[in-house]
Amino acid sequence: MTFFYVRFVLSWVCWVLFADKKRWKEIFPVCIFASFLSLIADQIVYFYITYWEYYGFEPTIIRNLMDDFGVYMVVTYLFIQWLPQKQTFIRMFSYWFAWAALAITIEYVHLITGHMAHYNGWSLWHSYVSDWILYWIFYQYHKIFQLEKLSKKCNLI
Repeated sequence: MTFFYVRFVLSWVCWVLFADKKRWKEIFPVCIFASFLSLIADQIVYFYITYWEYYGFEPTIIRNLMDDFGVYMVVTYLFIQWLPQKQTFIRMFSYWFAWAALAITIEYVHLITGHMAHYNGWSLWHSYVSDWILYWIFYQYHKIFQLEKLSKKCNLI
């Protein structure tokens, strides 16, 4: 089994072990949104200007789908699920810092194992800044659409 299959399976094992499944109606809309953004980014990077590329034995479409519907779904789910209850600046900054550090570590592992490469000036720093922006977007999406109300409604029934 290649690296990407293992990563896909491990992602969903993490979801099974750590996800609060009672909150799925609240959190899955953010996950679908995250996957959609990833699919768009993959298409832009693949067809217009290559900033990064994954390597493996799987066809490109399979690698992208495993990424978009594996890691992106699970990471986004857990990110939203574990948002701090008390959302002060320091707590949120620390929280985003930890998640961005995790994401950049995963990308670094891909780079040093030869499963990924950067092109056209893209670097880990670009990815790191992108991770901060993406986590902020996911948080805002969850907050603006008041998705936490979906879990509260379900708990009242």
